[in-house]
Amino acid sequence: MSVSPAAIRRISRQRADGRTRDFDGLTLLTVYLVLLFAVPSNLAFTALGSAGRPASLWAMFAGLWWCWWQVQRPAQSGWKLQPVRFAVFGLLIIGALSYSTALLRGLPADEANPADNGMLRLAAWAGILLVANDGLRNSEMLHRLLRRITWAVAILAVVGIAQFVTGNPLIDWISIPGMSSDLAVLDSRGGFVRASATASQPLEYGVVLCLTFPLAIVLALEDTTRTLIARWLPAALIAIASVLSVSRSELVGLLIGLVVLFPSFSGRARLVLGALGVLLAGMTAVLVPGLLGTIRGLFTGIAADPSTVSRTSSYDAAVELVSRFPLVGKGFGTLLARYHIFDNQYLLLAIELGLLGLIVFLTLLITALVSAGLARERATTRIDRQLARALLASALSGAVMLAFFDGLSFPMSAGMLFLVLGLCGAALRLFSPVGAPASAQSILTR
Repeated sequence: MSVSPAAIRRISRQRADGRTRDFDGLTLLTVYLVLLFAVPSNLAFTALGSAGRPASLWAMFAGLWWCWWQVQRPAQSGWKLQPVRFAVFGLLIIGALSYSTALLRGLPADEANPADNGMLRLAAWAGILLVANDGLRNSEMLHRLLRRITWAVAILAVVGIAQFVTGNPLIDWISIPGMSSDLAVLDSRGGFVRASATASQPLEYGVVLCLTFPLAIVLALEDTTRTLIARWLPAALIAIASVLSVSRSELVGLLIGLVVLFPSFSGRARLVLGALGVLLAGMTAVLVPGLLGTIRGLFTGIAADPSTVSRTSSYDAAVELVSRFPLVGKGFGTLLARYHIFDNQYLLLAIELGLLGLIVFLTLLITALVSAGLARERATTRIDRQLARALLASALSGAVMLAFFDGLSFPMSAGMLFLVLGLCGAALRLFSPVGAPASAQSILTR
């Protein structure tokens, strides 16, 4: 009697309780969440520069893990298209082409290191996206990861709320040997502190809140296996932190997420959410006088707002820079802040990766959105349908916010966005009736 190599591997991983001990995608992504949110964004290993952030290094390791499992898995019959996977490989190809073209053209000394770091960042984001897309064996593992994401961001929201109340960064004490850091300083607007938690910038923190809020709302309404407190506390904390962020772009992102989700809510859910929204506004008006007026002023005075003027005045400069290297750009990460600051990631991508890079990145976003939409249509349970819609809302919210913020220049917002894009692909694979592999099969999709 012969035993297949795959069966030998399963037996070798078997524990006394009968379960396998795979170092799987859920474990990798959970560690990534801890490193992404618990370690301040301004901390990095000095010798490695901006590429030396623990979360980025772990994401690159995750990419190597994905490659290892693809190489050593047993051959399987049948093949299933993974559109998000193909789209991110397209981004890597354009990034590598832009990088090699920039090197052949010759880079100034102060742009060479940013170009190297730019390629490492692309590799890290692709690694975490691929593990998110392929490394979860079944829909229950995806549910567990989404719960962990909402709780991790809820803790981040608590730090932000504490910063708003105390006016103190609260993270100055975090120091790791061998790592360099910038002094944590809180920004302010209208006399109110703009919290950033462990992010390096308030809007970076806001993007993370926006990307998570649709997931937290759907889990609060649909994940009936948990207690009311366990379901609603993360959503409540994220909502409170978002209001206290004093950020116009973040509120726009939250609104987009709610608009996508609202049609799928029952009448009762709409009433509950509406009542909670009114309660939150009332509590804010009473406990933080003047905040609602400041938020209203962000929208009524948008035409004269310095940040708005800065964004609109950058278009001519962007066209001129794109015209120099129109196809593959001047190299990802090489547009230094001293040249020009664009509060628009799409303009920045057109300059650094060219029009081809911008098209490929938009293709990645659209592919993730379509994957989440298809997952919603094919899902066989209500919670899966709603979670797929939440992932769609999250990805769309992040895509819109990139028009107001160079989000890929900041590690926390970029890492969270690529994680969500990968989970959109995972939803399509796992929520489809024939998409989820059996637990005895390989850890990655065939």
